[in-house]
Amino acid sequence: MIFHTRPALTGVLVAALFAATPAAASTPDAAGPYTRTVEKGHVLACAGEKGELRVDVELYENSAFGTHVQVSVRTAEAEYVRGGETDGGLFDNGTISRRLVVPPQPEGAGPSQTVDIDGTYALAGPRERVHEVYDEPFGQVVSKGWRTPMSAAVTVSVLGQRADLACDPAFAFDLKVRRPAGAPTTGPEADPAR
Repeated sequence: MIFHTRPALTGVLVAALFAATPAAASTPDAAGPYTRTVEKGHVLACAGEKGELRVDVELYENSAFGTHVQVSVRTAEAEYVRGGETDGGLFDNGTISRRLVVPPQPEGAGPSQTVDIDGTYALAGPRERVHEVYDEPFGQVVSKGWRTPMSAAVTVSVLGQRADLACDPAFAFDLKVRRPAGAPTTGPEADPAR
């Protein structure tokens, strides 16, 4: 059994996510009412370099919180960044395919670039039991369930170059999450995969 007081995924995944309010049932308890959600999905955080090109990509899909993509492309001359919610379907029966337009930073510093993310993924090991407990300003959050490691082969095409990315962490999850009633059910503070 794994017990964490505050799970860490990656910095950007902590700060992002969440279009939908999850379906939750309020259940009274001796300590007070709680909301409970069932959350299933995938997480990939990938990075790679080719020459002076550095690419970081984070893909996150949660049945209760929606889909999020974070892309950072850096060269010696420029940086391009895009993050936020996106249409579903990032993880599609073992394949990943997404085309994004990524603006320069600061915005208006040049033309936006098209980034093509392609790859494959598969479960790659025995599932691990998860029991995570952490405190938030609104109270204690408890998530229990399973995390299964994944293998992934992901490439990114941008600025006329193609870079292979290494992905870590890479896992699928299936969690039951309990939050105090009245706690946020959307936004970064509500997401147990962080």
